[in-house]
Amino acid sequence: MIYTLGESLIDIITDVDGKTVSKPGGSLLNVSVSLGRSGKDVSLISEIGDDRTGRRLINFLSDNGVSTRLVKKYSGSKTSVAKATLDEHQKPDYVFFKDYPAKRSLPESPEFTDQDIFIFGSMYSRDLDIKDDINSYLESVKRGGALIVYDPNVRDKHQLRHADSREMLLKNLACADVIKGSDEDFTNIFELNSVLEFKDELRKINSRAMIVITLGEEGSVVYYKDIILEMPSVKTKVVSTIGAGDAFTAGMVNSIIDQDLLNSFDALSEDHLKNILQEGTRFSSLVCRTMDNYIPIA
Repeated sequence: MIYTLGESLIDIITDVDGKTVSKPGGSLLNVSVSLGRSGKDVSLISEIGDDRTGRRLINFLSDNGVSTRLVKKYSGSKTSVAKATLDEHQKPDYVFFKDYPAKRSLPESPEFTDQDIFIFGSMYSRDLDIKDDINSYLESVKRGGALIVYDPNVRDKHQLRHADSREMLLKNLACADVIKGSDEDFTNIFELNSVLEFKDELRKINSRAMIVITLGEEGSVVYYKDIILEMPSVKTKVVSTIGAGDAFTAGMVNSIIDQDLLNSFDALSEDHLKNILQEGTRFSSLVCRTMDNYIPIA
């Protein structure tokens, strides 16, 4: 089973021509739907309100093969909304509206095994209001031996101005088996501008993880043990970049499962890594072609 932990919300997206659409969103919800549409067993761990929007999200997830048994519903609360405005490069500027209750808690952690994958990231992975629950999940995941995939998704360095938020980020990076992020993420985290500098800083935090850095139009690069492999991007007409990074994460995990790598993750070959990057790139390209946040239904 693939478990994803992250926020569930509705994205209200306005393009440069003023056209507005609404889509189920949230970084790990996007990952979940792409994996569900790929035929993988996936369960989302999240929180929603007891409202029409929450019901819409539950129905959408179920229709796309995503289990919602670990989605917490809060009575009397509204589901989160993100308003995204696309610029001329199809990149979004966000404003979030949240109505979580004063006291929050995630569903009780399942029993993870070494045949499971746990994916988490974005601002939700640094949410101080559920810090203890996130840490409890990570302890359970590590105890069970599941593969941990982490995407920090830091779009603004000011997100880390709180010392506890940065501490959570560093702890998450340290426990991951796969660290995947964009060059923009790592510039904001480390205030550096070189891919090699990003890699070196990440290695100080985590000496063993596979590191994947996406570079926009320049493609992506993976660092794994003594292997360095670069992958070009796929040329495509970009409609929206929302969900592109989430799709890359989903594609990587899809490839890990399709190549049956969970039992041999400590001994990946260059061919394995090439396939992982190719699938991440393919998924990301598919999402960029539409206003959806996930790959099309096959």
